[in-house]
Amino acid sequence: MTGSYHMLEYIHEIPAVLERTLAENEAPIRDLVRRARAKRVRRVILTGVGSSYTAALMAAPVFHIHCPMPTYIFSSTELGALLPALVDERTLVVAVSRSGERGWVVDALKESIRLGAIGAAVTAMPEGLLAQNAQVVLNTGEGPEITFAKTKSVAACGGLLMRLALALARAQDPAAAERLETLRATPARLRRTLEAVEPQVQALIPQLQAHKMVMAGGTVGNAGAALEFAIKLQEAANVPVVTADTGNLLHGPWGPVNPDWLVTLLVTRYDLDLSKKTLDLAGKLKGRRLAIVEPGLDLAGLAEYTITLPEPADLLTASLSYLIPLQLLTYYWSLANGLNPDAPAGMRTMLDAMLPPGREEPEMRES
Repeated sequence: MTGSYHMLEYIHEIPAVLERTLAENEAPIRDLVRRARAKRVRRVILTGVGSSYTAALMAAPVFHIHCPMPTYIFSSTELGALLPALVDERTLVVAVSRSGERGWVVDALKESIRLGAIGAAVTAMPEGLLAQNAQVVLNTGEGPEITFAKTKSVAACGGLLMRLALALARAQDPAAAERLETLRATPARLRRTLEAVEPQVQALIPQLQAHKMVMAGGTVGNAGAALEFAIKLQEAANVPVVTADTGNLLHGPWGPVNPDWLVTLLVTRYDLDLSKKTLDLAGKLKGRRLAIVEPGLDLAGLAEYTITLPEPADLLTASLSYLIPLQLLTYYWSLANGLNPDAPAGMRTMLDAMLPPGREEPEMRES
C-alpha cells in the first residue's frame, strides 16, 4: 500500500499541537491549582483508558518528582472498584479522554465528584460527555483526528498532564521551574526529532517488517511510551506486542523468543546498563534487536538496528521525544503490511465495544 494518510499528517502536527495546548491552558490550570490548594488536596488520581491511560503513565514521573501530593494512575475500568477507599473531598481526580466519550472514564469522574473530589477533564472535546461532567476542563488543542490509531492527541494529553504536575509543584522547587522551561522548549525539539528520525525509520522498515512478534520496553515515562507503541502497532499494523518496563522485561517471559521476534527498547542514559543486559539476553535467545537511543550512547554492538534521536532528552519528559519514532514505526509498518493506518480492519467492532450506547467518536458523527 502506498500513499499518504491522515496518520502521517497528524504525526507531523504534533509539535504545533503541543505548543498550542500548553499555551492555551495556562488559565484553566491556574484555576485548577487554586481549587486544589483551597481544598488542601492531599492526593491526585489520574485516570483514563487506552492511549489516555498511556499518556498518564508518560506524565507520571513529573508528578512523582514535582507534585507534593502522592499521585496514582489507574485505568478507569478498575478505578470504580477502588473509589470509595481512595476518593474524598481532599482528592483531585483528573480524567483523560480525547473524545470525551468513553463511558468508563465519564463514570469514574462523576462518581469521584459525588464523593467530594475535585473533578477535572483533559479532553479535546469541550462539548463531550466528560467535559459536561467536569468541574474544570483542560482542552487539548489538536483539533480533528479522524484516524482510529491516535497520535497527536497522545502527545497533547501527555504534555498537558506534565504541565499540570509542574503547576502543582511547591513554590520553593527550583527544579520545577527549570523543567517547565524544558517542557516549553519541547515542541522545537520534536520538530528536530521528526526531521532526524523519519528517514531512519523508513530505511529500517523493509528489515523490521519480517518480524512476527515485538517485545517493547522502556523505563520511567518511556514505560508508558512503550505501552502506547504496543497499542498502536497492534491496532494499525496487526503485529502482536508484549510490553513492560525494561526491568520486568528482563525478568519476563522469554521462552518464546526466536529470530521472528523484534525486541525494541527505548534507551536513555539512566537505563543504559539495564538495557544492555536486556539486549544481550535477547541476542542469546536469537531475537533481533531495535534500540531507540539518545546520541552518544554506546550499545557495544548489542542491537542489529538503531534509531538515534538528534539530541539528549530530559529524563522525566523524554517520552514525548521517544513517542515520535514509535508512531512513525507504526505508520510505515502498517503501509508495509498493506494496511490503511487511518482505519484498522477491526475499528468498527472495537469502537462498538468501547463507546456507551448511542454515542460515537466525535469525527464519525453524522452531520
